[in-house]
Amino acid sequence: MSQVAVVHYPNVHFDYYCIIPHPTELQVLLLAGEDGWSLPSFVPYEHHFGMVSHINQTMKDQLGLNVTTLRCFYEDYCSDINTGCRVYAMENHSLDWILPTHAHWVKSNELDLLIVIPKLYQILNSWFAEIQSNSIPEMRVPWAKLGWFDRASIWINRQLETLSLSATAPIEQVKSQTRSCLLRVRTTDGTLYLKAAYGIFGTEATFTDFLSQLYPDYLPKLIAVNTEQQWMLMREFEGQHLGKAVDVSRWEIALRRYAEIQVQMANQVDQLLDVGFPDRRINQLAQRIEPLFADNTALLLPQNDPFLEHSDLEELRTLIPQLLSWCEVLETCGVPQTLVHGDFYCQNVIDAQQSNIYFDWSDSAVSHPFFDAGFFLFDIAQELSNVVDVQARLRDAYLEPWTVYLPMKQLTSIFQTTQPLAALYHAIVSYEIIQHLESAHRWETENTVPYYLKMMLGQISS
Repeated sequence: MSQVAVVHYPNVHFDYYCIIPHPTELQVLLLAGEDGWSLPSFVPYEHHFGMVSHINQTMKDQLGLNVTTLRCFYEDYCSDINTGCRVYAMENHSLDWILPTHAHWVKSNELDLLIVIPKLYQILNSWFAEIQSNSIPEMRVPWAKLGWFDRASIWINRQLETLSLSATAPIEQVKSQTRSCLLRVRTTDGTLYLKAAYGIFGTEATFTDFLSQLYPDYLPKLIAVNTEQQWMLMREFEGQHLGKAVDVSRWEIALRRYAEIQVQMANQVDQLLDVGFPDRRINQLAQRIEPLFADNTALLLPQNDPFLEHSDLEELRTLIPQLLSWCEVLETCGVPQTLVHGDFYCQNVIDAQQSNIYFDWSDSAVSHPFFDAGFFLFDIAQELSNVVDVQARLRDAYLEPWTVYLPMKQLTSIFQTTQPLAALYHAIVSYEIIQHLESAHRWETENTVPYYLKMMLGQISS
């Protein structure tokens, strides 16, 4: 199975534009159209902003250019009409490309004469200003900078040479966003992927390498790891992600196996912290509630979907004593804090014949284990809504390994109490993530904070 899946929404329309620079000069490619000159553009089928292989391929098909995507430079989306626009900054790898008759390389002082779409004129002015001033923000991820793809490709090829493998196709850029970058290389011994992480996610390769040595049957098969760059080269997964499994017993097995790992890791918390897993135990969680609830900018977003209203903020702040009290109860409930995945959704679990593969450990930490399972059960309610008592079945499958600590009846009660705090936990972690992102790209993640807090309010009131 491919390690990526296509995201498409039938009722959504996006227009994509590509800023393709001249390989050696400070110029941008424009194409002639019926209404004048504009950036190369197309209407995508893939709707995830971070998926970029289709963008690179479209530019190759349209223009014969070999490009990679640096980042989504601009996004504008209106949920009222399900229509949006994205502009991507590219890197041009075609040094000897011959300019076709309907194309033109444009300098910054020529934009007002050629660009007919005002918004694109403003966007290109911003792009030129950044390049000319050489003012790259400190928080910009490495793969959004010129030259990174070539350096990563050199490292991949060195690993292939060490393994006596040969690439059967050019290295392909699959995904690029602030959280991570994913490259694919097809070889004489199957398909490999390089995943790169940075910043708050920048120890994912270290975490995955550590866990894969403990649980080789349940983690990605790593071929090589570069801890300095936080790159990991891994084999393509065999099987399908769990969301495609229609047999509820496959979900039960996956949850039970995951809980068994957490139970075992509860005895190795100090080692997890020594490796670098973030300390997000309950006492740490409690200290971060008030600072989050005081940040109106993070909670009230001006975008199309304001999950929280001012009245919600007032309710959140009145709940602080209750939330702190629940934290104290949970900290002493008898269930030990241990390894948490942090992004535990069915799409991050592969359902293979003999085992499950748990991947994407970028958000992992030490915290309360039940914070993971609640969102997994939310998945099942969407995917297998026709199965009677499906959430209770899966909850019990997950809790069964924890009976080494407490009886099932008591675990069930604790699990129920945990769920509002699980939503709070994810809101706090999302808030932490946003603080480590380049300000121009916080839109990729910032709506998760009000989303999780709205979820928490709904769970408390239900």
